[in-house]
Parts: sequence; structure tokens; C-alpha cells
Amino acid sequence: MMTEPVDIALQPAGEDDIPAMAALWAEAFPEKPVERRDRELREGLVFGDLSDCWTVRSEGRIAGALRTYRLTMNLWGRQLPTMGLAGVAVAPDFRRRGIGRRMCVEALRLARERGDVLCALYPFRTAFYRELGFVLAGELHRYRFAPAELAMYPGWDRVVRAPETGKGEARDIYGRVARSTNGLLERTERMWSFVDRVGTYLYLHRNPRGVPTGYVVVRGRGGSPERSRLRVVELMAEDREAYLGLLGWLSVQRDQWGRILYDALPGEYFHRRLSHPRTAASNMTRGLWFHSASILRGPMFRILDLGQVLSPAGTGVEPPRGMPLDWHEPLQVRDPQLPENQGRWEDGERVEAALSTAGNGALSIGEVTTLFFEGRLPGQTPPSDSWTPNLGLRDIRLFDEF
Repeated sequence: MMTEPVDIALQPAGEDDIPAMAALWAEAFPEKPVERRDRELREGLVFGDLSDCWTVRSEGRIAGALRTYRLTMNLWGRQLPTMGLAGVAVAPDFRRRGIGRRMCVEALRLARERGDVLCALYPFRTAFYRELGFVLAGELHRYRFAPAELAMYPGWDRVVRAPETGKGEARDIYGRVARSTNGLLERTERMWSFVDRVGTYLYLHRNPRGVPTGYVVVRGRGGSPERSRLRVVELMAEDREAYLGLLGWLSVQRDQWGRILYDALPGEYFHRRLSHPRTAASNMTRGLWFHSASILRGPMFRILDLGQVLSPAGTGVEPPRGMPLDWHEPLQVRDPQLPENQGRWEDGERVEAALSTAGNGALSIGEVTTLFFEGRLPGQTPPSDSWTPNLGLRDIRLFDEF
């Protein structure tokens, strides 16, 4: 039986919508029960509140909902307003009608109009969001290793359990490191609530002068020596001394934990720090090759306002080499979802909304986003001369999951 078409006009959610939204999200994402989702909507979410929630209605009820968090991302020495798109859900009896796609496009429009430059999300299916211009940017390598395989680097003895004021000290460290790291978000007090979870522990590294310069957040899972595991939730270091001291502290935990789980950035070359970087009990995967780490991908990103990431008068980065585009010609961009980004760009300004008839060299907004996150987009606003990447790492790093 055919139903009436759904009017895809996102409506701000109100308190009367909370029970229906909680039920929809509990059904779409069953990791949280409906009672908890109802309570979070009333008390406030980790990354926002009810004002970030939107719905679409049909036949007198909610057919879909999503959240548009207001975030700030650090990238190439700048703080860029970013929408965190989350909780995209369509009621089971309204699926396969293009509602989810149209909701997302409407959300992109709303975010751009309120001043957001970027959008970030964790995809339920990457192909779905690629069609909307999103790309995967960033990568983590998940290592599982015995603590003894990591050296006891000097400075491990300056890592101590954080006192009552430790959370504030960790926040200060995070704030300083975030400004020199690509991808980290500016955090609110509520976004730090993960440190207060049961079974979560915070340790600070102090330099020889007693100044905190790094921290590690860990959670443990007990069991036999072979099965016990210590997970590194977050490790932040302002300098190499703190970084090595925190790694040394992980090595010292060999008396209690059989395995450590650590997600490293590719630029850390973490496998070089392990005496035998073979995953425990792994089989040969190819001849005499062995498994060292799992690759984690995500989140996905998209540029919402191209003009905000390009520099005026050609003051941006040098054109990348080896790209299939004549960079001496104006940058041509295709963006069917946000036509304001589409067209020919020169010196940070759009000079024509239409692409050339041949369309040669035109880049999709996804390709443009990839180059921007890699720091290779011709004409993008360069970092200031004083900006230096933390620990020399330019990798995209985003701890928070929303």
C-alpha cells in the first residue's frame, strides 16, 4: 500500500518529540536502550543537546531524525566551525525512499548557512556518504602487544596517577596539543565525561620540573595473564620526552597485564618500537609474513564552504605534483549538493558558477576535501609561520566519537 510522500523539511525537535526520537534511535542503534536515550535527550548529550536534533514527519509521526552538533576542529593551525552529523535514522517502514539521503543534504545546507566550514561523521556505510561528497581521511593502526615487547623508555617513573585536579591538568595539555594537531576537536566539559567512567584511569606525565606535559587514559579488562588487556583510550604528549615516558610506563605494566591495545597514528611508526611486532596467536597471512596491526579508518569529512578554506590572492600552498589537473588553470569543482562550492575558483574566489563545457580537470568536492586534509589543495590557506605539528605528525587524529 503506497503512502504519501514524506516532506523532507527538517524540523527542530521539541520536548514533545523526545519519546518518539528515543524510540527511533533505540531501534536503529540498539547499543543503547530507549530509556537511556530518553534520559540523554532530556539531560543533554555528550556533544550537544536537544537543540541539535532534527526530525522529518509523515502520516502524523516521525519518519526520520538526525543530529547536527556544533563542533570546532583544529586543522592546519586553524580552528574551523564543523558540523558533527550523527544519529541519521529512518523508521523501518519509511526506508528505501531516499529519505535518509535527502535529510543529510538538508542538514548540509543548514550547517553551511549557520557558518560551518566542514562536516564530520562516522558512517554506517561509506558508499552512502561518498555519494554526498564525503571522504575518509585519517587512519589508525591498532596494535595488540605484550607490554614486555615495548622498551622501558626513560621517564616512565614520572608518570603518576592523576590527583583530583588531574582532569583539569589533562584538559590544559589537550588544549595546547590540539592547536598543533590536525583533527582534534575543542572539547567542552561534558566531552570530558569519558574520563569519569567506571574502570577508567587517568595518569599524568610530569617533566623534571614537575610540570605536566602528557597524559594517558586507560581501561583494563581482567582475566588470566594471557587474556587480561589494558586498553589505551587516549595518549597525549606535548613533546618527545613525555611521549617516550608514557610509552615506558605502558611497558612497566607487564606485571599485571598480558596485552596492551594501542591505536597509533601511521606517522608514529609504532611497529619499530616493538621487539616483535607480531599479533599474539596470529597465523601466517601470506607465506612467511605475519599480522602486526589492524587498520582503522574513519571518520569521513566534507568541505561545506570552499571559500573559507581557500586563500585570497593566491597566498596558499604550492600546487601538488603529479595530479591530473593543469594547476595553472582555475580550480574547477563539482558539488551537486552545495552548488555554492561548484564552479571555477581563482585566488580564493569563485569567478564563475558554471564549469567549462568540456569539464576537463574538474574535481569532485570529495577530491577537493581529500587534498585539503592532506594539505595539498592549491590555494588553501596555509598555516602560520609559527605553527609546528605536534611531535612532527601531520596525520589526521580525532579521538572523539559522536
